[in-house]
Amino acid sequence: MFVFRKEWLIGLFLAVLLWISVSLDIVGMHRREMSLAVMAPISRGNTDTSCVSLMFNVDWGEECIPSLLEILEEHGVKATFFPTGIWAKEHSDLLRQIIAKGHEVGNHGGSHVHVEHLPKEEFQAVIRDGEKMILEAASVAPSKLFAPPYGEWSDLTVEYATEIGYQTILWTVDTVDWRKPAPEAIWKRALAGAKPGALILMHPTEPTVEALPHIIAGLKEKGLTPVTVSQLVH
Repeated sequence: MFVFRKEWLIGLFLAVLLWISVSLDIVGMHRREMSLAVMAPISRGNTDTSCVSLMFNVDWGEECIPSLLEILEEHGVKATFFPTGIWAKEHSDLLRQIIAKGHEVGNHGGSHVHVEHLPKEEFQAVIRDGEKMILEAASVAPSKLFAPPYGEWSDLTVEYATEIGYQTILWTVDTVDWRKPAPEAIWKRALAGAKPGALILMHPTEPTVEALPHIIAGLKEKGLTPVTVSQLVH
């Protein structure tokens, strides 16, 4: 009887150890999955709303900014602009106009450099330089949104950005307008991918200026309302 009880207790003890081990593995996997989700770049906003975001990465094309602002104002639309720090420094008057019109300003880095393989300190310096230069140019700090130049990112760069309080922003729809195709190609590409939560990427080009009214009209026909990136992702 004693031997039976001893073997039973040993078996029970081993079963408890196995249960604890499996439970810890499950918790660890869940935490890793949550960590990966937190560290992932944002390429789409809230899909439970009927909203999208128009976002403009800006490192050139300053001659098109006034026209873009005029069109956005005519249609009562707020967008998010991601200037580089160098552009902000050289065109502080335009940056101030963007802010004065009620648009959001994010961070495209201090300059338009390749960031995917930069060491942590150098990568974070790119973001900090952009923030500092935008603040100096407009007396307003950018939102804690980082649109990496060339759309380059890795798990590490997303982690590095998160460490200094920034979310990494990509896009749902790339209009590829930097290649300066026909305006119709730009608005058709934008509207084809325009669904709730979509982040629609553009640049300040002449074809984009011509396409923008069609994009806004098309979004409204689809029942979609443009809002800033912060409004869409938070």
